[in-house]
Amino acid sequence: MHVKRFSLGPLKSNCYIVYEDKKAFVVDPGYPSQDVLDFIVNHQLNVEFIYITHGHPDHIGGIEFLNDYLNVPVYAPHNDQWWIEIYGPSAQINAKITTWIKEPFTFSFQGSSFYVYDTPGHSEGGTVLYLQDAQMLFSGDTLFYQTVGRTDIPHANQVDLVHSIHKMYDLFPDQTTVYPGHGRETSIGHEKKYNQFVRKSAEA
Repeated sequence: MHVKRFSLGPLKSNCYIVYEDKKAFVVDPGYPSQDVLDFIVNHQLNVEFIYITHGHPDHIGGIEFLNDYLNVPVYAPHNDQWWIEIYGPSAQINAKITTWIKEPFTFSFQGSSFYVYDTPGHSEGGTVLYLQDAQMLFSGDTLFYQTVGRTDIPHANQVDLVHSIHKMYDLFPDQTTVYPGHGRETSIGHEKKYNQFVRKSAEA
């Protein structure tokens, strides 16, 4: 299974295309991007759905642009409905969501199961998306390379965020590749050792 990353917009939010055998889905199209659309068209990908890790504008701002062409289901966290339906339009973002989801929820893609886990803290509805077969994790803005999501914004909570990251450390193997909402890739094992905000020793 392949992952293509695009860093979009002034906040450099990561949008991912996950694809295999001409089938694909998109994670967090945060800004309108011709590059994302061109990649889909040029590789003749059949996109099955769009998945939103959380409802902040820099992760939903490209849904309308992309779905004008794709016309596929859009899944987003139920607990971030406020961000998307109220704050979104005030920021001139029209993100039409097909289905509001929360844990437990599973996507089937190319014979593999992607599991949704609630990870509130950076936002009330923050989620991560995990593929056990390939040990891939799309962490949104919960966990980054050696840092964590901001909690100095509305509807964020530092205690919840720390709890969510410990939940991730317990759920996912150390070798799991983490694809965050901003910045470079990392792994669960690396963050346990080196994350300055939420560290967990191998012996713990």
